[in-house]
Amino acid sequence: MTLSLLDLQNQIASEIDQSATAPTQGGTDWNIRMNALNRALFDWAETYDWTVLKKVHNGLISTASANASYALPANFRKLDGFPVVAGEMYTPVNPTNNYRYLDTDKFVNILGNDRDNKVLYIHPNNLSSGASVQFTYWASPISLASATNLTECPDPTFLIQRALYYLYKGREDGRFPEAGVASDKILARMIEGENTLGQAHSDNQIHNYNQANGFRIGRD
Repeated sequence: MTLSLLDLQNQIASEIDQSATAPTQGGTDWNIRMNALNRALFDWAETYDWTVLKKVHNGLISTASANASYALPANFRKLDGFPVVAGEMYTPVNPTNNYRYLDTDKFVNILGNDRDNKVLYIHPNNLSSGASVQFTYWASPISLASATNLTECPDPTFLIQRALYYLYKGREDGRFPEAGVASDKILARMIEGENTLGQAHSDNQIHNYNQANGFRIGRD
């Protein structure tokens, strides 16, 4: 079930205003409720590694003279598994541990921040222009900004209940604990659903390098 921002606003209006329609788009009530919904959206995204937020990146090194840093997607949150550069697997390493590796070792660092965007530092940086860069990663969700934007959250009722929690709490409305408990139950149900997916989903999910090659973390 996918709902738009307008659908979510209508649901909240039904609860708070006892009205079937949302407040005027761009007005104070609309913006306050939109902010609460986006806060709920990022609560959801940071709680678990959701399948819907797992993405595949396939790119190319642009020039041979600037191979050290490779720009990551704007929605990049964190790596999943090992990047494959020019057909070879590279190990993700915390930059503070670079001193433990030789000049010839193949590894990558994630540098930068969310404000200025992140880059993949590739070591050693002797790759030629046109070399492939492939990896799977966890993405940040797309903010709900316009009425037609669709949420990526698989159960939008979580966003509604968590937004109601924030709205009620801000008003010191006694209903906020009930809304918080309801949102927590929906979140727990979604996490359980992620852990009990059927074979059809397993066959169609995005596999990282290790999974695609049959490696099992902690076993092989």
